[in-house]
Amino acid sequence: MPDWLPENITELVVFKPLRIVLLIIAAFVLRRVLHRLINRSVRRAIERPLSSRIGMTQKLITATTASAERRKQRLSALGSLALSTVTFVIFAVVILMILAELGYNITTILAGTTVIAVTVAFGLQSIVKDLVSGIFMLVEDQLGVGDYVDMDMASGVVEAIGLRVTELRGKDGTVWYVRNGEVLRVGNFSQGGPGEPPAEVEAEPA
Repeated sequence: MPDWLPENITELVVFKPLRIVLLIIAAFVLRRVLHRLINRSVRRAIERPLSSRIGMTQKLITATTASAERRKQRLSALGSLALSTVTFVIFAVVILMILAELGYNITTILAGTTVIAVTVAFGLQSIVKDLVSGIFMLVEDQLGVGDYVDMDMASGVVEAIGLRVTELRGKDGTVWYVRNGEVLRVGNFSQGGPGEPPAEVEAEPA
């Protein structure tokens, strides 16, 4: 038997290669479990009928509730964001734990990583702004695919909503890509009010 192999249970417990392998396995198992929980929660939220109370509250919910397809799109987008966040956090923590097992000073690594992260975030602040604005647009249900909206910079039918950009198709067929972080106001004609979407835009194919 090679000298580097553990000879008893005590040595096996502190055997670094085995501990690293167990950390990696635990990360994949935890990721899979959390992904299943998130997917199940999103699926139940999509399938769950919207509860309502009797009276004025019921009328208010009926008037303001989005369609099932629009609600599904919004919840699916938020669920996808949650899946990506969980994966990033789990593997970031596992990488730090593996480095600690290999004898690296985690405090120094974290300090250096923090400085780098702040520098990168400062350089990419416009992208971060777009992402944060996109998340709020989804959470607050400001618009949905198929809505006719006026985003000040451009107006048209919403074809896609991303975390960074929103795609609009104008009445002349032009596709506009509007950065979410640059949107100061959104006028949604499809959610009611005195204004209505222009007839020629409604006739445009999505």
